[in-house]
Amino acid sequence: MGTWEIILLIGMGMSIGLLLLVNVPGNFLLVGHAVWYGFITHFRKYDWNFILTLLLVAALVELAEYLVLAFGKKGYSANRILTIGAVLGGIGGAVIGLFYTPIVDSILGGMIGAILVTLFFELLVKKNSLKETQQTLIGLLIGRMGALTFKTIGTVAMTIMIAYKVL
Repeated sequence: MGTWEIILLIGMGMSIGLLLLVNVPGNFLLVGHAVWYGFITHFRKYDWNFILTLLLVAALVELAEYLVLAFGKKGYSANRILTIGAVLGGIGGAVIGLFYTPIVDSILGGMIGAILVTLFFELLVKKNSLKETQQTLIGLLIGRMGALTFKTIGTVAMTIMIAYKVL
């Protein structure tokens, strides 16, 4: 394994870490690493069809993540504004959590941020009861965990595809 392969693997690891920590579209970063590696090596290991396949997989994973998240919340009476607020609260909580312990606190911070925003909207803005708020929180947790699980599976699959071609 040469220097460029090691750099590619480090970049892919960083992308996966970024994906899991703050829930950004890390799959497109993986595609970017694959394109960069292809240019550096003059596409000796794979061609543009492989890059297009990676782009398609990344787009499908991002779409499926959104649909799973929306389905989890929709089934439990969440509306569009609440969903956007919960996602933003989750990102904010994850970023704040990064300053304490990079992996555990960012995941917990993301969940806590999403929960706090959901509680704010449900109790103070919509003036729902605690029982209705509880149902929405259950939907939030189901949607968030399902989306994160699906995205992680897609990222691992893309990483295996790239590693198989390169190594």
